[in-house]
Amino acid sequence: MKSYVIHRGVDNEIEFRGLRGLYFYYAAGGLIASVFLTLFSYILGLPILLAILLLAIGAGGTLAWCYTQNSRYGRWGAVKQQVQRLKPSYVCQYQSFNRLVPVRRSTTRSRR
Repeated sequence: MKSYVIHRGVDNEIEFRGLRGLYFYYAAGGLIASVFLTLFSYILGLPILLAILLLAIGAGGTLAWCYTQNSRYGRWGAVKQQVQRLKPSYVCQYQSFNRLVPVRRSTTRSRR
């Protein structure tokens, strides 16, 4: 009889130092953006100390925001906020229901 390896926890969500879900990806993207912003500012002629200060402020702000949002809203908070923003606050109907949904009337045959 063949035996197969079972990979437990393969579909679990990623977690790193308390950041779970989308907040991990937000933090990673913010850190990468901070590094590239620092490199571009140094290439454009900004002094190295100011570039490093820009890196520290950008990375620290990104991580602080991610940890704050993660602790405030939890694992699915980022998704819920996006859905809440897209949900309409009210529904207007300017036409009657009969005009919105056309109803075909069946013709009845008379029996002879």
